[in-house]
Amino acid sequence: MKGKLYLIPTLLGGEDTGILPEQTKAIIGQLDVYIVENVRSARRYLVKMGVKQMGKVIDDLTFLLIDKHKSEAEFTEYLKAAEEGKDIGLLSEAGCPAIADPGSAIVKAAHWKKIDVIPLIGPSSILLALMGSGMNGQQFSFHGYLPISRGSRIQKIKELEKAALKYGKTQIFIETPYRNNPMLEDILDHCKANTNLCIAVDITLPTQKISTQKIVQWKKKPPNLHKRPVVFLLGR
Repeated sequence: MKGKLYLIPTLLGGEDTGILPEQTKAIIGQLDVYIVENVRSARRYLVKMGVKQMGKVIDDLTFLLIDKHKSEAEFTEYLKAAEEGKDIGLLSEAGCPAIADPGSAIVKAAHWKKIDVIPLIGPSSILLALMGSGMNGQQFSFHGYLPISRGSRIQKIKELEKAALKYGKTQIFIETPYRNNPMLEDILDHCKANTNLCIAVDITLPTQKISTQKIVQWKKKPPNLHKRPVVFLLGR
């Protein structure tokens, strides 16, 4: 029988592994092969999750690196162990694998190889932000990172606001932490006064703050979001 591909969520930051279900920890205790974005952070996460106490030697584990320069054929080769009957874990850098994450290419390859894909429960900043926003959770779109160029970014923000107001569909996007403040400035300068904006910061961390206000209210006291993980949501 073929092995399975387990999609293993990681923390969104911080040290509290208690937010992860026991099932996730139990599966980690069974695996010896991992597909990861960064070997160093993957090893650190597994140690934090207690692999040593589970009888695993971290240096004996196999780590296969997801690299943007690798081809789909090479990703398929990563699944060889599963074809030979060994279970494999796919680790994200933060949150859930394959959601705003390059691991989706591995998952697709697993389907082509008829390998069972088992997603495990864990934190997704995108869904947690939507849950806490009070915005439309029936219809929503996630857009990942908006354009880096300021002109293109402003144009995209206006497009997302128009879709949110016209169709009532929540528009979700993120930014590199060191560009959060310029992003917020563009949102406040170019969106309508009564458009709702949710800013979800440091999700699952002790400093977590999820707040939805109208643009006109945010303008009175905009927060400092520099170098903090943020999810932005626009809605009506």
